[in-house]
Amino acid sequence: MLEIINGFLVVYFVILCTLSAIVPILVKPIAACFSRPSSKERSILTELIKLKAEQQKISMKDEFAAYSKLQRKINKLDSELKENSQSRLSKSLAIKGSINIILQVVVALIIIISVIWFRREPIVALNSNLFPFSTMLRYPSDMPNAISTHVWVVISNVSIRSLLKPILS
Repeated sequence: MLEIINGFLVVYFVILCTLSAIVPILVKPIAACFSRPSSKERSILTELIKLKAEQQKISMKDEFAAYSKLQRKINKLDSELKENSQSRLSKSLAIKGSINIILQVVVALIIIISVIWFRREPIVALNSNLFPFSTMLRYPSDMPNAISTHVWVVISNVSIRSLLKPILS
């Protein structure tokens, strides 16, 4: 029923369409490399943990002044840590969006250039005639009952995204 004419292009376009579908998954680890906590944040966090441990050793009833002083320091460091983490979070969101757009554009350009480059190459030949669709499926190839790269990319893209939808969601 189906004869693969150009196996390399079949695999090539399936890989490109799969890459296009999994770009959102690839963005997270790439963006994580750019938005790690700074050394200042880590030092604030260690100091905060140290102060909380020190505060737990102090009795609130017996040494209220020392306990309150530590609590003010803890509150100050906690608010500073929250500000830093909020700015890091907004930076992380901007980085994720930028990386996602860049990767999608790169993959889309590769697919478009490849489709233009291999536009006359038939990918798959069908044994049966699918009149009236055979002309649309083979365009711009001249081989009868063939599937062109344009149609193969659309079929691959829709199929792969449908298959990966449960995984990506």
